[in-house]
Amino acid sequence: MSTLVRSTKTLAALVAATTVLAACSSSEPTSEPTTEPTSSATPSITPTPTPSDTATAEEEPTPAAPELLVRIDGPNVQPNAQEIELETGEKLMIEIQSDRAGELHVHSTPEQYVEFDAGRTSAQLVIETPGSVEVEEHDTSAVVALIEAR
Repeated sequence: MSTLVRSTKTLAALVAATTVLAACSSSEPTSEPTTEPTSSATPSITPTPTPSDTATAEEEPTPAAPELLVRIDGPNVQPNAQEIELETGEKLMIEIQSDRAGELHVHSTPEQYVEFDAGRTSAQLVIETPGSVEVEEHDTSAVVALIEAR
């Protein structure tokens, strides 16, 4: 009888251990599938655009034209000799905010002029010859930019 009691106790212990293990193991699969689809869903969203589409979309808007923002308030002219690097033939966007009409002299070859009125003026400048180019506000002779064209 002691063997029977021992076998019954062992069987009861095995059933209890199996129940505990089954309860623990059923929690883990529930957690893992919830985590796995979430992590697999995130990568599936990221690669949706093809690499060539993504590269093209990011590369096209990125090379924005260089800008020169000029502010003129009477004799005060800003910026003071801003350094700008350009490729020859590349456009430089110029935004001028001024309280008076005037002119920028671009000491390039050939020489260029950018006329502006009081208020806001937008212009484009293209340097065709490599070298150093000064851009000066004519009335004050203030150098607003030093362009290095390559």
